[in-house]
Amino acid sequence: MKKIIYYKKTGMYIDWRQTSMLPEIDNFIDIGVGKGTFDLWKKYKKKKIICIDPLDESEKITKKILKNYNYTFQRFAVGSKSELKKINIEKDIERSTLLDVTKKNFEGKPVAQRIIKVRTLDHIMKDVKTKGSYGIKIDVEGYELEVLKGARKTLLKTNFLIVEARHNHITFKQQYALSTLMNLMTKNNFVLTNIFTAKPFIADLCFQPKKNIKI
Repeated sequence: MKKIIYYKKTGMYIDWRQTSMLPEIDNFIDIGVGKGTFDLWKKYKKKKIICIDPLDESEKITKKILKNYNYTFQRFAVGSKSELKKINIEKDIERSTLLDVTKKNFEGKPVAQRIIKVRTLDHIMKDVKTKGSYGIKIDVEGYELEVLKGARKTLLKTNFLIVEARHNHITFKQQYALSTLMNLMTKNNFVLTNIFTAKPFIADLCFQPKKNIKI
């Protein structure tokens, strides 16, 4: 059966096959694990996988799936500074967020709220023993810009970065502008190389260091 890439009715575009073009890395950092990032975990099963998520539900899922992998689980949220914050737990844990949703993104009240620890990616990676380069995936329901603000040193060793970025429609209160995220990546000397998905509220964008791109 032919795999659908473009959905005419909704205008959605999904093509994760482009991950075959990603550069080599030594460690894969998965920020916002949710129920698991199966395709990328499988792709990097021979590498060290660093999973970062504040929810114990995600840690249990990760332990089950990655029990035979070289991985570590860091139970933190990731942001621009170290602090304690309230997280809204959704019925679908992958939708859990540190922000409040707008009407456009509302699918029911949170099933619970918790106070969780937030750390910067730079501080987390300082405590995790790794060697070599990184590939990073960020899926944190509207908090992507804050993650990047606290990742300056880590980005210096990063060969690619996949971000589930918000665009156009305001789905979270105090949501960042896509242009702000793009400007931050430019300041860190990254360029946009791939668009893996384009949906009504989000797009999965891939960035790579400008120095590694051949023109």
